[in-house]
Amino acid sequence: MKQTAIIALTLIMIVLPFTAAQSQESLVRSASVYSVLGLGIPQDYMSVHGTGMSLIGVATPDRTKGTLANPAMWGTTYLTHMTVSGNVTTFSASDGVTDASSTLVGFDRFQVQIPVLRERLGVSAGLYRTTDVRYSFVDQNSIVLPTADSLSVVDYRTSVTGTGGINRLELGFGLRLTDNIYVGYAPSLKFGVVEEDNQILFQSSLYSPVRYDERTRYRGLAHRFGAMVILPRVFSANDQIVIGATATLQSELEARRRINTRILTGQVLSDLELIPENEFGEQNVTYPFETTVGLSYFPTRFTLFAAELHYQQWSELNAFGSDDKLAFMKDRLRLGFGFEYDAFSRGNEGLFNSLIYRAGVSYDNGHLSIDGTDIETMLFSVGLGIPSRSMGSSIDLSFDFGIRGTENNGLIRERIFGLRASLNFSELMFLQRRVN
Repeated sequence: MKQTAIIALTLIMIVLPFTAAQSQESLVRSASVYSVLGLGIPQDYMSVHGTGMSLIGVATPDRTKGTLANPAMWGTTYLTHMTVSGNVTTFSASDGVTDASSTLVGFDRFQVQIPVLRERLGVSAGLYRTTDVRYSFVDQNSIVLPTADSLSVVDYRTSVTGTGGINRLELGFGLRLTDNIYVGYAPSLKFGVVEEDNQILFQSSLYSPVRYDERTRYRGLAHRFGAMVILPRVFSANDQIVIGATATLQSELEARRRINTRILTGQVLSDLELIPENEFGEQNVTYPFETTVGLSYFPTRFTLFAAELHYQQWSELNAFGSDDKLAFMKDRLRLGFGFEYDAFSRGNEGLFNSLIYRAGVSYDNGHLSIDGTDIETMLFSVGLGIPSRSMGSSIDLSFDFGIRGTENNGLIRERIFGLRASLNFSELMFLQRRVN
């Protein structure tokens, strides 16, 4: 039985890479077809209000809610905060011939931020995703195979589906060194599982369907540092400039892989471990260095203009997989510009005076280059903050529209429509309930 499985595995490894590259139906059920390469699509750990400005938010402090953007900001913590957020994203993909769309509902982050010494020392614990793998390729093809008396052309259907990604469980602190200088440090555990399911279904009763499942587990430690400088009264008595920066050091992840298959013998579907984890052995995967630098200008305490640069060294990625897949990796650079107007803090009555308005745009030159073409992303964002005066909590919404990739050179262009929602609870909410 194991010999049969190995023959089937060999057939899959020959057939599937070709069909995945050539299929006109390969867009089906894919959140992003580009997540098949490397460790998936990078997920930037944007702040709650930064998402509405298309920014990570390393230089946009907000004491009314928690943030993961910059560990240094935890030194400004005055109240305990808890944040939960999620998203709904629709991908509409086209290769110039075939169109397809899919919708993904996902978890963004969970964070708790606690003051140890109010506005001097704060700690944070958070869970969030750093890469996302969601792809599915489907194809119909034919192959010449032996039958009882001769060779015959057999039609078959191949399916390749990948899911998973790398997550981050982070615990850190932020410290105010002086009235205007803050620093922070956040060690974290990176972990995750990426699974790829490969199937062949033959249009002949002489050949049983074959399934080949590949699972890779990742685990390792990472270290993130942050700094923030606040410069008050630069051009007027009420304005201020904020400079923020973070850096995450290159880290090594332990990776373990195993391959299973399922063989149909008669009427029985059996699981068979083809290559266990101990045969593959442990491989060290290099997760790249990344840094973000931001500059914000507050003309008044109600208005914010911000610019940001984010860099990731994906060309240094070393992972399980063929050299052909890793050859597509390149360094990534993302530029963002955002604006915020806080009508809520003015204290005026009326619906439109009780909201916070945000907008922004970003350009991402991508972490992939295929046949000399960078897989770029242009993203436009608008956001709305809905605070509660009485409860000390808020709901933050952001809407994204973007375009990733191109139809040129046989590649795929993706239109991205996203909705993110964050629920932010503060210590004030629970104190208010106690008073009442």
